[in-house]
Amino acid sequence: MKSKTVKVLAISGSINPGATAGRLLQAIERLAGPGFQFTIFEGLGNIPHFNPQLSDSTTNEHVLAWRNLWKQGGAVIICTPEYAFGMPGVLKDALDWLVGSGEVYHKPLAALSYSPSMMGGENALSTLLLTLKAQNADFDESTTSTIPAIRQRFSLEGEITDPTLSTLLTKVLESLANKCEKKTDSH
Repeated sequence: MKSKTVKVLAISGSINPGATAGRLLQAIERLAGPGFQFTIFEGLGNIPHFNPQLSDSTTNEHVLAWRNLWKQGGAVIICTPEYAFGMPGVLKDALDWLVGSGEVYHKPLAALSYSPSMMGGENALSTLLLTLKAQNADFDESTTSTIPAIRQRFSLEGEITDPTLSTLLTKVLESLANKCEKKTDSH
């Protein structure tokens, strides 16, 4: 990969322990190799419902820790299931806490949604990207993807069983690393 290590905040869009999102992020970390340093965050359930009246003045320890994780990461990967044709509400709430504080602004980002259906969670990805676009995250089609039929491509043990999925995720990681390198070169 690149000569510099890319620090990645990898966010599971599910609050269920052992959910596919967290296991998929662990598989992506194994694919990534030594050019990446991952912090996998599965604590969305600790972040309170978003309250715009408290956004600028919050002292909630979970919100402050969430913001700090975003500041520390050079890049972010969000992996989310689709619930009721959208991203999970806890993920939306957590991202809304970042609107006023600006941690998402120009952050190199990859967004992945998955589903057991052939639609691959495209509605979840669409709603997630709308929220991220409103916050000026740095993503494009090379760092975003749906993963249809997840159960046929990814095992219950957390292993990628489909070489096409491995190739897709490797390309997403390469594009994310390139975005980080460009951001570093522009500073």
